[in-house]
Amino acid sequence: MQPTEDLYQTVQAAAPELTPKLRGICQLIETDPVGFIRSTARELCNQLGTSEPTLIRFCQRFGYAGLADFRIDLALSLAQKPALTPFGVESNPVDRRAVNFSAKDTIGRKAVHLLEGDTSVLFDNGSSAERLAAHLGNLAPLVIMTRSLDVAQTVLSHKQHQVMLTGGNIRRETMSVTGRLVDTALSEMRFDTFVMGADSVDPETGISTFLEDEAHQNRAMIEASGRVIVLADKTKFSKPRLHRICAMDRISAIVTDLEPNHEIANRIRERGVRVISTQEDGVND
Repeated sequence: MQPTEDLYQTVQAAAPELTPKLRGICQLIETDPVGFIRSTARELCNQLGTSEPTLIRFCQRFGYAGLADFRIDLALSLAQKPALTPFGVESNPVDRRAVNFSAKDTIGRKAVHLLEGDTSVLFDNGSSAERLAAHLGNLAPLVIMTRSLDVAQTVLSHKQHQVMLTGGNIRRETMSVTGRLVDTALSEMRFDTFVMGADSVDPETGISTFLEDEAHQNRAMIEASGRVIVLADKTKFSKPRLHRICAMDRISAIVTDLEPNHEIANRIRERGVRVISTQEDGVND
């Protein structure tokens, strides 16, 4: 089976055909979807009375390599069903870091050269931004502001950069801050560059996300920046999500692992956006 747009519905529809062990996993997803996404694999195995290979086999039944990418798509599916998760649900940050780690790290290494000559950079939260932050050690000192506690810690490890947090309410699930204080902090500042990840990149629609407050915070960060660089592995070029962040004309460059002449990359270039592929030498398009 191939991954589907509405994973939650697909799982529930398949439940009657599954073995008792796999059906038990379906039932947990139905009764406690947030717990299924937030728990560790060991916690899930203890709760279900099953093994980790069984969990992986369940995910593979629906076209996924393992638990991490299955749960990311499950979170996206649940975001379209607010009645099931009235307080919202975000994918597990541990899962996000694990999925496509090598691609994200290569993208981050490729993108770091775009920051040469900058003096101030604004960083989004998320696993892609974290990987770029990990490669800032050879750059001249920068002033870096972020709303991600993980990005801040990573940048501090390089020792030469000044790090600021926007302030706001800490969202424990993502180790990032949100709320009106983010807007207040950004309203009086101007950065050379904003580095962001994306839930979805579409040549026509632009950049979008499934969370309303994430879209709002990202718009504020875009307005506070001279240019915008998007980090997006090839899985992010997908159907637009509910909340649009910005149109393509606001993006300066997209760094990706798409092939240089991929049809989507060419359509984005037609919109006037620079596309930099990790599969080509240098940073020129």
